[in-house]
Amino acid sequence: MLLVPPSEIAQRIVAFQSLLAAHQVDAAIIRQNTDLYYFSGTVQDGWLLIPASGKPFFVVRRDVTRAEQQSPLRPIVSLETLKQLPSLIDEASGRSSPRTLGMELDVLPTNTFFFFDEKLFPKDRIVDVSGLVRQVRMVKSPWELEMMRGAAAISHAVAQAVPHIVQEGLREWDLLAELEKTARRAGHLGFARVRGFNLEIYFGHVLSGPEAAEAAYADQPTGGPGISPAFSQGSGSRTLRRGDLVSVDTMMNHNGYLNDQTRNFSLGPPAQELQDRYAMCRELHHQLRESAVPGAVTGELYEHLVERVRKAGRLEHFMGPHDSGVSFLGHGLGLEVDEFPFIAKGQKIVLREGMTFAFEPKWVIPGVGVAGFENTYVVTAQGAEPLNVTPEDLVILE
Repeated sequence: MLLVPPSEIAQRIVAFQSLLAAHQVDAAIIRQNTDLYYFSGTVQDGWLLIPASGKPFFVVRRDVTRAEQQSPLRPIVSLETLKQLPSLIDEASGRSSPRTLGMELDVLPTNTFFFFDEKLFPKDRIVDVSGLVRQVRMVKSPWELEMMRGAAAISHAVAQAVPHIVQEGLREWDLLAELEKTARRAGHLGFARVRGFNLEIYFGHVLSGPEAAEAAYADQPTGGPGISPAFSQGSGSRTLRRGDLVSVDTMMNHNGYLNDQTRNFSLGPPAQELQDRYAMCRELHHQLRESAVPGAVTGELYEHLVERVRKAGRLEHFMGPHDSGVSFLGHGLGLEVDEFPFIAKGQKIVLREGMTFAFEPKWVIPGVGVAGFENTYVVTAQGAEPLNVTPEDLVILE
């Protein structure tokens, strides 16, 4: 089992404590699994108490033994009841009520907030520190980038398997199943964490032919029909046919860290319209690599890229069919699918070295299909460097 190095945990907590102090928050109470893993190295059921200065307390309900094996933090305290938390916060923060306490209010259930606000900490002020958490997490360390490169290697294994599986008459669903098997054998954990409410991601979208242009119900460019209205996205039951362009969009998970990759394959030459859009996609990736440098503003990057599409006369069905196109071209990626920064309309985040995001310009053309590829990038001093190693060519299978 690959554990998070103690030095990683220490650096993250110090960076977060600096932000807590700057925002006059006495202590943060971390609960959500992704944030627990980031700051403690485990997702054992518990509450991580991080004061603005001093030693954190990891309060675990279950399982304390596994928490001690996986996390370098000490002390790890057994939690019998939530009524223990106020005295532990007193000890961790070095002061008693009234205080300012931070919680992840973007993801915390409302009933939990009310219980903390009205019952456990009635004299304290509870504020949202989710933005501070995400601010620390959006710049990746060399160790995190190593994990993300591991996820990219899984993506590569999946893409390499496609030409050996795709054939006329094969169902999309069966293609998906074979690719999932390949991914799991290569180390994919089988899931992807998402922060946004009601946003659900599984393996990805393996779509083909005209039906690939089915409008998405979620905030994403591609949707696909799926096989049930309970999760109406992704692969359906259609069979692959000559001339189909097959879009393989996967989200791979290596030790908690993600890689997002889309590659296109075609059973014989695809429609010329799709080939033209694929060529345009190459141009956008090239522009992105040169312009996504430290100091660039994400919203401005978005506008410049969209303007290039507009000048080329290719704005119709860009990032979604008809009028359903999304207003982003890239999303932050790491432990979650929807991290900061977003290459999106109106965004003000300034890029820094070590930030990572997936860039996915795509055309979703009703009655024709989907074209466009996606890479996960890291911001370097020279521009955006792709973490993906899979060739970006449109692969035409004869």
